[in-house]
Parts: sequence; structure tokens; C-alpha cells
Amino acid sequence: MTPLGWAAIALVAPAAPAAEAPSLAAWHGSWAGEGEAFGKPATATLDIAPGEGGATTLIYRLSIAGTPRVAYSAEARYVFDTKGRVRGKWTDSTGRTRAVAGGVNAAKWWAHWGSADVEIGRSTYVLEAEGKLVVSDSILQDDGSWRAFAMLRYTRTNR
Repeated sequence: MTPLGWAAIALVAPAAPAAEAPSLAAWHGSWAGEGEAFGKPATATLDIAPGEGGATTLIYRLSIAGTPRVAYSAEARYVFDTKGRVRGKWTDSTGRTRAVAGGVNAAKWWAHWGSADVEIGRSTYVLEAEGKLVVSDSILQDDGSWRAFAMLRYTRTNR
């Protein structure tokens, strides 16, 4: 082979491994949680599962202690767009439907929801060691800060 041939071979870099497609699979399963919502003790369940067309579905049930006892539920569907961002729709027991946009990295999944004319919120789903999941929900304040209104710690009840 000529010296030019060797040079051409040396300039060809090995192909980079394909980037793994983003996924919410690490969060799939049934979860039971305890914590606080709106300043009161609360319990909740999350059922997160694969859905049609590569989507992830989430079913949420929240119970807040007190008189009267508050029950809230929601269903959501999440997909990834071509840039790897989370997109979805959240519909709750009050009749509201909210658009969702967010992302995922390693052990954290976040979602921004709502609109400026009503409220803008943020939910984070952080996987911790030993099969724990911490979910926190916050509302954007007029001064640009976030005010947490719920935080629950979940344990996986099955996969």
C-alpha cells in the first residue's frame, strides 16, 4: 500500500456507538407513596406503563388527609419527539387537560405543564437508590421562583 493509502486509513475514525434512544422505562411499574400535598399528609399511587406506539402512560391517584378528604386523579400519555424531548398530555379529575413538555436524563424525569393564562407547573420524578422514587410538584410564582405544593416518596410495588 502506498503511504497515501495508509494515511487515508488512519484518518477514518471508528464509528461512534449509536446514542441510546431516550426512554421512561426505568420508571415503569406500580408505585405507592406517602408525603405531603398542600401542607397536609397525603398518599398516592402511580402506575407507569408502556403504551401504544412507544408512549408511556401514567395513572395517578392522590388522597389528601383532612376534612373533607381530598381525592384527585389524573391520566397522562408521554412520547419523545425527534429531539429526544418529552411531550404529552395530562388530564385530571377536575376536567382540566394540560400540555406537557420536559425531558429525561439518567435518574431524573421532569415535566413542565400548564399555560401562562392559568398556571405553569413543574413535576420532577427522581429515581433514588433501593427502588425509591421522589416526586415533587411546584408552581411558578410571579417573581420567577418555584413554590413546591406536593412532595411524595414512593416505593415500587411491582415492575
